[in-house]
Amino acid sequence: MSITKYPARHHWSKVAKNLGLTEGLVYLKGDVLKERHDTDVELIFRQESNFYYLTGLAEHDGHVVYDIKTQKMTLLPYKLPDDHIVWMGMPPTIAELHAKYDADSIRWSTELLAAINESGASTLYVLRKEDAPEGVNLTINDEVLKDAIVTARMYKSSFEIEAMRKINHISSNAHIALMKAAKNAQSEVELDALFRYETARFGARAQAYEPIVGVGANAATLHYGRNSASFNGNHNQLCLVDAGAELGYYASDITRTFPLNGKYTGDAKTIYEIVLQMQKAVLAALKPGVQWEDMHRLASRIAVEGLQKAGVLKTEFSVEEMLEQHIDGVFFPHGLGHMIGLDVHDVGGYPKGVDRIQAPGLQYLRMRRALEPSFVVTVEPGVYFVEFILNTAKNNASISKYMNWDVVDRFAKVGGVRIEDCVVITETGIDNLTTVPKEIAEIEAIMA
Repeated sequence: MSITKYPARHHWSKVAKNLGLTEGLVYLKGDVLKERHDTDVELIFRQESNFYYLTGLAEHDGHVVYDIKTQKMTLLPYKLPDDHIVWMGMPPTIAELHAKYDADSIRWSTELLAAINESGASTLYVLRKEDAPEGVNLTINDEVLKDAIVTARMYKSSFEIEAMRKINHISSNAHIALMKAAKNAQSEVELDALFRYETARFGARAQAYEPIVGVGANAATLHYGRNSASFNGNHNQLCLVDAGAELGYYASDITRTFPLNGKYTGDAKTIYEIVLQMQKAVLAALKPGVQWEDMHRLASRIAVEGLQKAGVLKTEFSVEEMLEQHIDGVFFPHGLGHMIGLDVHDVGGYPKGVDRIQAPGLQYLRMRRALEPSFVVTVEPGVYFVEFILNTAKNNASISKYMNWDVVDRFAKVGGVRIEDCVVITETGIDNLTTVPKEIAEIEAIMA
């Protein structure tokens, strides 16, 4: 029998197991509806991810309590005041809510205090002490719940993986639509708008993050978000598109870099081939037990080897020496990827007691841990020519000596290349959720 409801009670069972307690009440509050300052114009509402994980409720001002002893979950949606009905429409009935949500009991938000104080529990477990409602007569504990939820969310269920497969499919097709439109497009914002349209028309009205559409030098800004440059008739440049929509609160995160004129040539093709090799090597190496930082180092090695072969780095120095001096960080200045799920940069990247590595590139890793089955991660290597970083390197003799600056300056016109997929870690390797082509011949065929 297929699941028609969001599996909130299954998620609660994972959280309860992680808590390891025999009694107590867990409480989470949903996010509230907000308005722009000094107006009654409502901001776009997006539910708090932990609350959604444990309820499936995407509406504002809700609450949920879970009795650890009885293993019963009570959902308390917002009770719409009668004088709001003319504006908002008739609210659902309790029976209709039971048909929609995976809850043992459903009561209105006005009954929250009664639901807590009449539970017979001694302790109320919350994410933050300030979340506890006024008038609660239980002992408040805010020390254990967060870790229990984070650990549960790290391991994606089959329901979650299929949800992420669906949004990756929608976002992948949107990327393909941009490739097909690029030759006739005149600006970054035109491609930005097309991506939003192509995802919204298949039900994904929200973006997991603001799209990045950068051509030429703009592609060297890692989180470039202006998306406002005109192409000025120059289609002889690369376009980096980092964009992923959200569906049912699950995120996608995909990057492709393609030539506006439909043909990879010269230095742009060289850099693209290096990044493609970086990603393919990592994807082939991913499996349970491998350390994420080792995957970053694998990508860094391929970057240095490729840049040396291209003449950007001098051949009289060994790859090992340049890696020891972190020359890779000049051209690959961000981490390899991150967890993804209900949030695009999802929870669980750093276990307790694990610190960041203080080295160029590696210091920005969003994850340092061994991979496990049911993790979903992004793999997004890149090579960039960032003016600020290059100027700093040029003025540092210990780094500058490794560079062929005439060649660096020539390649700087490329801007940057990044390729990114979302993958599930399986028992033996990976399941790649992203379906946008990335081989040069495939992209050129799409754009022909």
